Amino acid sequence: MKDVKITKLENGLVVATDFNPSIETVFCGVWAGVGSRNETKELNGISHFLEHMAFKGTTTKSYKDIAETIEDIGGDINAYTSKDHTFFYTKTLKEYLETSIDILSDIIQNSVFDEVETSKERNVILQEYYSSLDTPDDIIYDYYSETAYPNQPLGRGILGTDETIRSITPAMLKSYIKTNYCADKLYLVVSGNFDEDKVIELAKKYFTNLTPAGTCPNPSAKYEGGYFIKNKDLEQVHFMLGFEAANLFDRKEVFCENILCNTLGGGMSSRLFQEVREKHNLVYTIYSSVTNYSDTGHFYIYTSTVQEKINKVIDATVGEILKITDGITEQELNRAKISYKSSVLMSLENSNARARVLGRQMQHFGKHIPFAESIELINSLSLDDIKKTAQRIFSSKITVAGLGKCEGIYDFEKIKSKFSK
Repeated sequence: MKDVKITKLENGLVVATDFNPSIETVFCGVWAGVGSRNETKELNGISHFLEHMAFKGTTTKSYKDIAETIEDIGGDINAYTSKDHTFFYTKTLKEYLETSIDILSDIIQNSVFDEVETSKERNVILQEYYSSLDTPDDIIYDYYSETAYPNQPLGRGILGTDETIRSITPAMLKSYIKTNYCADKLYLVVSGNFDEDKVIELAKKYFTNLTPAGTCPNPSAKYEGGYFIKNKDLEQVHFMLGFEAANLFDRKEVFCENILCNTLGGGMSSRLFQEVREKHNLVYTIYSSVTNYSDTGHFYIYTSTVQEKINKVIDATVGEILKITDGITEQELNRAKISYKSSVLMSLENSNARARVLGRQMQHFGKHIPFAESIELINSLSLDDIKKTAQRIFSSKITVAGLGKCEGIYDFEKIKSKFSK
Protein backbone atom coordinates (compact mmCIF):
# COMPACT_ATOMS: atom_id res chain seq x y z
CA MET A 1 0.00 0.00 0.00
CA LYS A 2 2.60 2.51 -1.14
CA ASP A 3 0.24 4.91 -2.87
CA VAL A 4 -2.20 5.67 -0.06
CA LYS A 5 -3.28 9.31 0.09
CA ILE A 6 -5.47 10.99 2.66
CA THR A 7 -7.61 14.04 1.83
CA LYS A 8 -9.96 15.88 4.16
CA LEU A 9 -12.75 17.72 2.40
CA GLU A 10 -14.11 21.08 3.53
CA ASN A 11 -17.20 19.39 4.97
CA GLY A 12 -15.00 17.22 7.19
CA LEU A 13 -15.27 13.94 5.27
CA VAL A 14 -11.96 12.09 5.04
CA VAL A 15 -11.18 10.39 1.73
CA ALA A 16 -8.53 7.65 1.78
CA THR A 17 -7.36 6.35 -1.58
CA ASP A 18 -5.22 3.29 -2.25
CA PHE A 19 -4.19 3.21 -5.90
CA ASN A 20 -3.40 -0.16 -7.47
CA PRO A 21 -2.88 -0.03 -11.27
CA SER A 22 -2.39 -3.79 -11.61
CA ILE A 23 -6.12 -4.59 -11.43
CA GLU A 24 -9.17 -3.53 -13.46
CA THR A 25 -11.62 -3.10 -10.58
CA VAL A 26 -12.29 -0.58 -7.86
CA PHE A 27 -13.50 -1.26 -4.33
CA CYS A 28 -15.36 1.71 -2.84
CA GLY A 29 -16.64 1.87 0.72
CA VAL A 30 -18.05 4.22 3.33
CA TRP A 31 -16.55 3.29 6.68
CA ALA A 32 -18.61 4.55 9.62
CA GLY A 33 -16.98 4.61 13.05
CA VAL A 34 -20.26 3.57 14.62
CA GLY A 35 -21.24 0.09 15.82
CA SER A 36 -23.14 -1.73 18.52
CA ARG A 37 -20.86 -0.40 21.27
CA ASN A 38 -22.20 3.10 20.52
CA GLU A 39 -25.79 2.10 21.26
CA THR A 40 -27.84 2.55 24.40
CA LYS A 41 -29.44 -0.53 25.92
CA GLU A 42 -32.82 0.52 24.54
CA LEU A 43 -31.39 0.92 21.04
CA ASN A 44 -29.33 -2.26 21.02
CA GLY A 45 -29.27 -3.55 17.44
CA ILE A 46 -30.12 -0.27 15.73
CA SER A 47 -26.75 -0.02 13.94
CA HIS A 48 -27.38 -3.41 12.35
CA PHE A 49 -31.01 -2.51 11.63
CA LEU A 50 -29.87 0.69 9.92
CA GLU A 51 -27.36 -1.26 7.84
CA HIS A 52 -30.25 -3.33 6.46
CA MET A 53 -32.53 -0.35 5.92
CA ALA A 54 -29.94 1.75 4.09
CA PHE A 55 -30.53 -0.42 1.02
CA LYS A 56 -34.33 -0.15 1.20
CA GLY A 57 -34.78 3.13 -0.62
CA THR A 58 -33.73 6.76 -0.75
CA THR A 59 -35.43 9.97 -1.84
CA THR A 60 -34.38 9.24 -5.43
CA LYS A 61 -34.05 5.43 -5.63
CA SER A 62 -36.16 2.45 -4.62
CA TYR A 63 -34.56 -0.66 -3.16
CA LYS A 64 -34.99 -2.27 -6.58
CA ASP A 65 -33.25 0.67 -8.27
CA ILE A 66 -30.28 0.34 -5.91
CA ALA A 67 -29.89 -3.38 -6.55
CA GLU A 68 -30.40 -3.17 -10.32
CA THR A 69 -28.08 -0.18 -10.76
CA ILE A 70 -25.15 -2.14 -9.32
CA GLU A 71 -26.02 -5.53 -10.83
CA ASP A 72 -26.58 -4.03 -14.29
CA ILE A 73 -22.88 -3.11 -14.33
CA GLY A 74 -21.76 -6.48 -12.95
CA GLY A 75 -20.91 -5.10 -9.54
CA ASP A 76 -21.48 -6.13 -5.94
CA ILE A 77 -22.92 -4.09 -3.08
CA ASN A 78 -23.07 -5.09 0.56
CA ALA A 79 -22.47 -4.02 4.15
CA TYR A 80 -21.76 -5.39 7.62
CA THR A 81 -21.99 -4.17 11.20
CA SER A 82 -19.46 -4.86 13.95
CA LYS A 83 -18.99 -3.83 17.56
CA ASP A 84 -17.20 -0.60 16.66
CA HIS A 85 -17.89 0.17 13.01
CA THR A 86 -20.20 -0.35 10.05
CA PHE A 87 -19.00 -0.67 6.46
CA PHE A 88 -21.04 -0.09 3.28
CA TYR A 89 -19.23 -1.03 0.07
CA THR A 90 -19.31 -1.80 -3.62
CA LYS A 91 -16.95 -3.50 -6.03
CA THR A 92 -17.18 -2.74 -9.74
CA LEU A 93 -15.11 -2.39 -12.87
CA LYS A 94 -13.00 0.76 -12.68
CA GLU A 95 -15.12 2.68 -15.21
CA TYR A 96 -18.13 2.58 -12.87
CA LEU A 97 -16.56 4.40 -9.92
CA GLU A 98 -19.03 7.30 -10.14
CA THR A 99 -21.98 4.93 -9.95
CA SER A 100 -20.57 3.45 -6.74
CA ILE A 101 -20.01 6.81 -5.08
CA ASP A 102 -23.45 7.99 -6.18
CA ILE A 103 -25.15 4.94 -4.63
CA LEU A 104 -23.13 4.94 -1.40
CA SER A 105 -23.52 8.67 -0.79
CA ASP A 106 -27.25 8.39 -1.46
CA ILE A 107 -27.94 5.61 1.05
CA ILE A 108 -25.89 7.39 3.72
CA GLN A 109 -27.45 10.82 3.22
CA ASN A 110 -30.92 10.24 1.79
CA SER A 111 -32.39 6.96 3.08
CA VAL A 112 -36.13 7.41 3.71
CA PHE A 113 -36.77 4.55 6.19
CA ASP A 114 -40.23 3.90 4.86
CA GLU A 115 -42.73 2.55 7.40
CA VAL A 116 -43.78 -0.41 5.26
CA GLU A 117 -40.21 -1.36 4.33
CA THR A 118 -39.09 -1.02 7.96
CA SER A 119 -41.83 -3.41 9.05
CA LYS A 120 -40.92 -5.90 6.33
CA GLU A 121 -37.20 -5.77 7.08
CA ARG A 122 -37.84 -6.14 10.81
CA ASN A 123 -39.17 -9.63 10.07
CA VAL A 124 -36.01 -10.45 8.12
CA ILE A 125 -33.78 -9.24 10.97
CA LEU A 126 -35.80 -11.23 13.50
CA GLN A 127 -35.22 -14.37 11.43
CA GLU A 128 -31.50 -13.58 11.40
CA TYR A 129 -31.61 -13.17 15.19
CA TYR A 130 -33.54 -16.45 15.70
CA SER A 131 -31.08 -18.21 13.41
CA SER A 132 -28.20 -17.07 15.63
CA LEU A 133 -29.98 -18.52 18.67
CA ASP A 134 -30.09 -21.87 16.88
CA THR A 135 -26.37 -21.72 16.00
CA PRO A 136 -24.41 -22.67 19.15
CA ASP A 137 -20.95 -21.65 17.93
CA ASP A 138 -22.43 -18.26 17.03
CA ILE A 139 -24.61 -17.41 20.03
CA ILE A 140 -22.04 -18.58 22.59
CA TYR A 141 -19.86 -15.66 21.54
CA ASP A 142 -22.66 -13.30 22.58
CA TYR A 143 -22.95 -15.07 25.94
CA TYR A 144 -19.20 -14.84 26.36
CA SER A 145 -19.13 -11.12 25.47
CA GLU A 146 -21.94 -10.34 27.91
CA THR A 147 -19.95 -12.12 30.62
CA ALA A 148 -16.62 -10.49 29.82
CA TYR A 149 -18.15 -7.01 29.56
CA PRO A 150 -21.27 -7.13 31.77
CA ASN A 151 -23.83 -4.31 31.59
CA GLN A 152 -21.78 -2.54 28.92
CA PRO A 153 -22.57 -1.78 25.27
CA LEU A 154 -19.47 -3.71 24.15
CA GLY A 155 -20.88 -6.81 25.78
CA ARG A 156 -24.22 -6.69 24.00
CA GLY A 157 -24.96 -8.56 20.80
CA ILE A 158 -24.69 -6.80 17.46
CA LEU A 159 -28.13 -7.97 16.32
CA GLY A 160 -29.92 -6.70 19.42
CA THR A 161 -32.67 -8.65 21.18
CA ASP A 162 -36.16 -9.73 20.21
CA GLU A 163 -37.52 -6.82 22.24
CA THR A 164 -35.25 -4.11 20.86
CA ILE A 165 -35.57 -5.28 17.25
CA ARG A 166 -39.36 -5.08 17.56
CA SER A 167 -39.21 -1.62 19.17
CA ILE A 168 -37.09 0.18 16.52
CA THR A 169 -39.12 2.61 14.42
CA PRO A 170 -38.41 4.68 11.30
CA ALA A 171 -38.23 7.79 13.49
CA MET A 172 -35.53 6.16 15.61
CA LEU A 173 -33.56 5.21 12.51
CA LYS A 174 -33.78 8.73 11.11
CA SER A 175 -32.61 10.22 14.39
CA TYR A 176 -29.80 7.68 14.74
CA ILE A 177 -28.34 8.26 11.29
CA LYS A 178 -28.64 12.04 11.67
CA THR A 179 -26.75 12.16 14.98
CA ASN A 180 -24.23 9.39 14.29
CA TYR A 181 -23.46 9.23 10.57
CA CYS A 182 -21.72 12.58 10.46
CA ALA A 183 -18.57 13.78 8.70
CA ASP A 184 -16.40 13.27 11.78
CA LYS A 185 -17.31 9.56 11.84
CA LEU A 186 -17.25 8.76 8.12
CA TYR A 187 -14.42 7.78 5.79
CA LEU A 188 -14.68 7.25 2.06
CA VAL A 189 -12.21 4.47 1.29
CA VAL A 190 -11.30 3.61 -2.30
CA SER A 191 -8.92 0.82 -3.29
CA GLY A 192 -8.07 -0.37 -6.79
CA ASN A 193 -7.58 1.21 -10.19
CA PHE A 194 -8.91 4.76 -10.42
CA ASP A 195 -8.07 8.39 -11.01
CA GLU A 196 -7.37 9.92 -7.61
CA ASP A 197 -8.36 13.44 -8.66
CA LYS A 198 -11.62 12.01 -9.96
CA VAL A 199 -12.35 10.40 -6.60
CA ILE A 200 -11.96 13.72 -4.79
CA GLU A 201 -14.08 15.47 -7.41
CA LEU A 202 -16.85 12.88 -7.05
CA ALA A 203 -16.70 12.95 -3.24
CA LYS A 204 -17.22 16.71 -3.30
CA LYS A 205 -20.04 16.33 -5.83
CA TYR A 206 -22.04 13.66 -4.00
CA PHE A 207 -21.32 14.06 -0.27
CA THR A 208 -23.04 17.42 0.15
CA ASN A 209 -25.50 16.73 2.93
CA LEU A 210 -23.40 15.60 5.88
CA THR A 211 -23.69 17.00 9.39
CA PRO A 212 -20.17 18.08 10.45
CA ALA A 213 -20.19 16.39 13.86
CA GLY A 214 -22.60 14.16 15.70
CA THR A 215 -23.46 13.28 19.25
CA CYS A 216 -22.54 9.61 19.01
CA PRO A 217 -22.00 8.15 22.50
CA ASN A 218 -18.76 6.24 22.94
CA PRO A 219 -18.70 4.86 26.49
CA SER A 220 -15.45 3.26 27.57
CA ALA A 221 -15.41 -0.46 28.13
CA LYS A 222 -13.85 -2.45 30.95
CA TYR A 223 -13.07 -6.14 30.82
CA GLU A 224 -14.36 -7.81 33.99
CA GLY A 225 -14.64 -11.55 33.34
CA GLY A 226 -17.06 -14.00 34.90
CA TYR A 227 -18.86 -17.33 34.53
CA PHE A 228 -21.87 -18.18 32.37
CA ILE A 229 -23.42 -21.59 31.79
CA LYS A 230 -26.60 -22.26 29.83
CA ASN A 231 -28.00 -25.75 29.71
CA LYS A 232 -29.50 -26.69 26.37
CA ASP A 233 -30.28 -29.99 24.70
CA LEU A 234 -27.40 -30.10 22.23
CA GLU A 235 -25.15 -32.92 21.06
CA GLN A 236 -22.05 -31.03 22.23
CA VAL A 237 -20.99 -28.62 24.94
CA HIS A 238 -19.71 -25.40 23.35
CA PHE A 239 -17.08 -23.78 25.55
CA MET A 240 -15.15 -20.52 25.61
CA LEU A 241 -12.36 -19.45 27.94
CA GLY A 242 -11.19 -15.84 27.78
CA PHE A 243 -8.73 -13.34 29.24
CA GLU A 244 -8.03 -9.62 29.06
CA ALA A 245 -5.89 -8.37 26.18
CA ALA A 246 -4.32 -5.04 25.19
CA ASN A 247 -6.04 -2.15 23.46
CA LEU A 248 -5.16 -1.63 19.81
CA PHE A 249 -3.01 1.47 20.45
CA ASP A 250 -0.40 -0.67 22.21
CA ARG A 251 0.83 -1.92 18.87
CA LYS A 252 3.77 -3.94 20.15
CA GLU A 253 1.53 -5.83 22.55
CA VAL A 254 -1.07 -6.37 19.83
CA PHE A 255 1.57 -8.04 17.66
CA CYS A 256 2.86 -10.07 20.61
CA GLU A 257 -0.69 -11.25 21.32
CA ASN A 258 -1.16 -12.31 17.72
CA ILE A 259 2.10 -14.27 17.78
CA LEU A 260 1.02 -15.91 21.04
CA CYS A 261 -2.45 -16.63 19.65
CA ASN A 262 -1.01 -18.23 16.52
CA THR A 263 1.28 -20.47 18.56
CA LEU A 264 -1.34 -21.52 21.07
CA GLY A 265 -4.32 -22.13 18.81
CA GLY A 266 -3.86 -20.59 15.39
CA GLY A 267 -3.56 -23.59 13.11
CA MET A 268 -2.91 -27.31 12.72
CA SER A 269 0.60 -27.00 14.14
CA SER A 270 -0.58 -25.01 17.16
CA ARG A 271 -0.20 -26.42 20.64
CA LEU A 272 -3.91 -26.76 21.35
CA PHE A 273 -4.65 -28.47 18.05
CA GLN A 274 -1.78 -30.90 18.45
CA GLU A 275 -2.43 -31.67 22.12
CA VAL A 276 -6.22 -31.61 22.46
CA ARG A 277 -7.27 -32.85 19.03
CA GLU A 278 -4.39 -34.84 17.55
CA LYS A 279 -2.89 -36.40 20.66
CA HIS A 280 -5.96 -36.92 22.87
CA ASN A 281 -8.69 -36.87 20.18
CA LEU A 282 -11.04 -34.93 22.44
CA VAL A 283 -12.41 -32.38 19.96
CA TYR A 284 -12.93 -31.65 16.29
CA THR A 285 -12.55 -27.87 16.58
CA ILE A 286 -10.34 -25.87 18.91
CA TYR A 287 -8.75 -22.50 18.27
CA SER A 288 -7.71 -19.26 19.92
CA SER A 289 -8.38 -15.70 18.80
CA VAL A 290 -7.65 -12.16 19.97
CA THR A 291 -9.65 -8.96 19.46
CA ASN A 292 -8.35 -5.49 20.25
CA TYR A 293 -10.50 -2.39 20.58
CA SER A 294 -9.61 1.25 21.22
CA ASP A 295 -9.79 0.85 25.00
CA THR A 296 -9.73 -2.87 25.77
CA GLY A 297 -9.23 -6.30 24.28
CA HIS A 298 -9.79 -9.98 24.92
CA PHE A 299 -8.02 -13.23 24.12
CA TYR A 300 -10.18 -16.34 23.97
CA ILE A 301 -10.22 -20.04 23.20
CA TYR A 302 -13.23 -21.78 21.65
CA THR A 303 -13.92 -25.49 21.45
CA SER A 304 -16.75 -28.02 21.58
CA THR A 305 -17.03 -31.64 22.62
CA VAL A 306 -19.47 -34.16 24.09
CA GLN A 307 -20.62 -33.71 27.67
CA GLU A 308 -18.54 -36.52 29.18
CA LYS A 309 -15.30 -35.10 27.79
CA ILE A 310 -15.67 -31.38 28.48
CA ASN A 311 -13.73 -31.40 31.78
CA LYS A 312 -10.90 -33.35 30.14
CA VAL A 313 -10.82 -30.70 27.41
CA ILE A 314 -10.68 -27.95 30.03
CA ASP A 315 -7.84 -29.74 31.83
CA ALA A 316 -5.86 -30.17 28.62
CA THR A 317 -6.50 -26.58 27.53
CA VAL A 318 -5.45 -25.10 30.85
CA GLY A 319 -2.41 -27.33 30.81
CA GLU A 320 -1.27 -25.90 27.49
CA ILE A 321 -1.92 -22.36 28.70
CA LEU A 322 0.25 -22.93 31.77
CA LYS A 323 3.01 -24.39 29.63
CA ILE A 324 3.05 -21.49 27.21
CA THR A 325 3.48 -18.97 30.04
CA ASP A 326 6.99 -20.44 30.38
CA GLY A 327 7.67 -19.26 26.85
CA ILE A 328 7.63 -20.50 23.28
CA THR A 329 10.48 -21.91 21.23
CA GLU A 330 12.57 -20.09 18.65
CA GLN A 331 11.02 -22.31 15.98
CA GLU A 332 7.51 -21.42 17.11
CA LEU A 333 8.36 -17.71 17.16
CA ASN A 334 9.77 -17.81 13.63
CA ARG A 335 6.83 -19.85 12.34
CA ALA A 336 4.31 -17.48 13.92
CA LYS A 337 6.09 -14.41 12.55
CA ILE A 338 6.10 -15.86 9.04
CA SER A 339 2.47 -16.93 9.34
CA TYR A 340 1.37 -13.52 10.57
CA LYS A 341 3.29 -11.65 7.89
CA SER A 342 2.03 -14.04 5.21
CA SER A 343 -1.61 -13.61 6.19
CA VAL A 344 -1.29 -9.83 6.07
CA LEU A 345 0.60 -9.81 2.77
CA MET A 346 -1.84 -12.23 1.15
CA SER A 347 -4.80 -10.16 2.31
CA LEU A 348 -3.24 -7.09 0.73
CA GLU A 349 -3.61 -8.75 -2.65
CA ASN A 350 -7.35 -8.22 -2.19
CA SER A 351 -8.77 -4.71 -2.60
CA ASN A 352 -11.58 -5.52 -0.15
CA ALA A 353 -9.09 -6.40 2.59
CA ARG A 354 -6.90 -3.41 1.74
CA ALA A 355 -9.87 -1.06 2.09
CA ARG A 356 -10.85 -2.58 5.44
CA VAL A 357 -7.35 -2.17 6.80
CA LEU A 358 -7.30 1.43 5.63
CA GLY A 359 -10.73 2.16 7.08
CA ARG A 360 -9.76 0.79 10.48
CA GLN A 361 -6.53 2.79 10.48
CA MET A 362 -8.41 5.97 9.61
CA GLN A 363 -10.95 5.43 12.39
CA HIS A 364 -8.49 4.73 15.16
CA PHE A 365 -5.16 6.27 14.15
CA GLY A 366 -6.25 8.99 11.76
CA LYS A 367 -3.52 7.99 9.34
CA HIS A 368 -2.21 5.19 7.18
CA ILE A 369 0.38 2.99 8.87
CA PRO A 370 2.73 1.56 6.23
CA PHE A 371 3.00 -2.20 6.17
CA ALA A 372 6.81 -1.94 6.31
CA GLU A 373 6.49 -0.30 9.72
CA SER A 374 4.41 -3.21 10.99
CA ILE A 375 6.83 -5.75 9.52
CA GLU A 376 9.72 -4.06 11.30
CA LEU A 377 7.88 -4.23 14.60
CA ILE A 378 6.97 -7.90 14.10
CA ASN A 379 10.56 -8.79 13.25
CA SER A 380 11.79 -7.07 16.43
CA LEU A 381 9.73 -9.27 18.76
CA SER A 382 11.75 -11.58 20.98
CA LEU A 383 11.04 -14.74 22.93
CA ASP A 384 11.08 -12.70 26.11
CA ASP A 385 8.48 -10.30 24.68
CA ILE A 386 6.10 -13.19 23.96
CA LYS A 387 6.71 -14.75 27.40
CA LYS A 388 5.87 -11.49 29.17
CA THR A 389 2.72 -11.11 27.08
CA ALA A 390 1.62 -14.65 27.90
CA GLN A 391 2.19 -14.11 31.61
CA ARG A 392 0.21 -10.85 31.51
CA ILE A 393 -2.74 -12.30 29.63
CA PHE A 394 -3.06 -15.58 31.48
CA SER A 395 -2.78 -13.99 34.91
CA SER A 396 -5.78 -11.75 34.18
CA LYS A 397 -9.36 -12.44 35.19
CA ILE A 398 -10.91 -15.30 33.27
CA THR A 399 -14.19 -15.46 31.39
CA VAL A 400 -15.97 -18.79 31.06
CA ALA A 401 -18.98 -19.48 28.84
CA GLY A 402 -20.60 -22.86 28.28
CA LEU A 403 -23.63 -23.89 26.23
CA GLY A 404 -25.16 -27.35 25.93
CA LYS A 405 -25.55 -30.29 28.31
CA CYS A 406 -23.39 -28.67 30.95
CA GLU A 407 -24.30 -30.80 33.97
CA GLY A 408 -21.08 -31.76 35.71
CA ILE A 409 -18.89 -29.11 34.08
CA TYR A 410 -16.32 -27.51 36.38
CA ASP A 411 -17.64 -24.54 38.35
CA PHE A 412 -15.96 -21.14 38.27
CA GLU A 413 -13.85 -21.63 41.37
CA LYS A 414 -12.60 -25.00 40.12
CA ILE A 415 -11.47 -23.51 36.80
CA LYS A 416 -9.87 -20.50 38.48
CA SER A 417 -7.98 -22.76 40.88
CA LYS A 418 -6.31 -24.52 37.97
CA PHE A 419 -4.48 -21.30 37.10
CA SER A 420 -3.08 -20.89 40.61
CA LYS A 421 -1.08 -24.08 40.58
